[in-house]
Amino acid sequence: MKRLLLFLYILLSSYYSASAQSYNSFYGGVVNNCSYDSINNHLIDFENLGVKELGTSALNNTLDWLINFYQSYGYTDIEIDTFTYNGGEVYNLIVTKTGTHYPNTYYILDGHYDTKTGTGTNDNGTGTAIILETARLMKDVDTKFSVKFIHFSMEEVGLVGSAHYVNNVAFPSGMDIKVLLNIDEVGGINGMVNNSVVCERDGNTPTAANADSWAYTDTLANCVELYSSLATTKSYAYASDYMPFQAKGYIITGLFEDHYSPYPHTAADSLGNVDIPYVFEIAKAAVGASLYFAIAYESTGIKKFDYTNFLVYPNPVKDVLTITSENLHLPITIRLINTIGEIVKTELINSTTHLINVEELPNGIYYLQVENKSGFNSKKIVIMK
Repeated sequence: MKRLLLFLYILLSSYYSASAQSYNSFYGGVVNNCSYDSINNHLIDFENLGVKELGTSALNNTLDWLINFYQSYGYTDIEIDTFTYNGGEVYNLIVTKTGTHYPNTYYILDGHYDTKTGTGTNDNGTGTAIILETARLMKDVDTKFSVKFIHFSMEEVGLVGSAHYVNNVAFPSGMDIKVLLNIDEVGGINGMVNNSVVCERDGNTPTAANADSWAYTDTLANCVELYSSLATTKSYAYASDYMPFQAKGYIITGLFEDHYSPYPHTAADSLGNVDIPYVFEIAKAAVGASLYFAIAYESTGIKKFDYTNFLVYPNPVKDVLTITSENLHLPITIRLINTIGEIVKTELINSTTHLINVEELPNGIYYLQVENKSGFNSKKIVIMK
């Protein structure tokens, strides 16, 4: 659902934050596994699924197509957010990858999968293909923050799906969102030189998150240039699925094609008018940025605690959990995390023996996560009264 009068908003900029990140060889290795064939095949499939408007089998079949891919990648936390629009039942798809250190703080990568008039191969098959490829590559990569891959429906009729999710799920629950990266229409124009991508930042009211959005967009632009062959320009965010989040004060950024295609919302929004190598480069940029925003790391490079020096008892526990530690660097942060990824208790240990009262917590399985400056580890705890 983008973009009238785009030229009014494009801002050429060579500014980068003084603290901008440098190339990360681990991230680069993941990015290098990005598959051109996967992007191309996803776009072919998306086009063949048809016109994805309200009440069409194509819209529901696309949802099933997406779910099948996430299941094939090994994701299990797959949620369908159901809502009604104009008498029809429609669905957002939310897939969650739980972070190792901050499981209830989320980096969100989103885009819409509904289309208008045509099959929407550019708008937004391109964003859909990139989100799928990013999810595939990140499945077995540890990230400190949790990641939500979200495919919204009914964007083309007024951001309805994203507004429903924000107003009925994210905001009422107090969801802690680190930053949201929206990808919408990044196919360029086949036959043109497409060598730059627009990085979008918040210039709207409310303004409380604007400065953070600009900083994240500077970082996004840096990631684009580190992990792809593309240059960047900057523009303002508007008229896509990040806007309901922006209205609630969340930090947003986005990617959009630099050459504004005339084909979206027409029958000509087809594979022949999309620059697939350009989409592939944006996919690499999105993967690199997602790894950075979620703080991905090599698990083999993180030292884990030796539990011979870190004792937790009794287990199962009824009311008070005792933690003793010797020869470990203090302070130690401990977190109790339930099975749905919520941190239910956080405490700082500054002594070799520490007591944690768990009497108020319901029976069940929990994960005790321990972390200090030299590493982290986790241990399963059972509360049984």
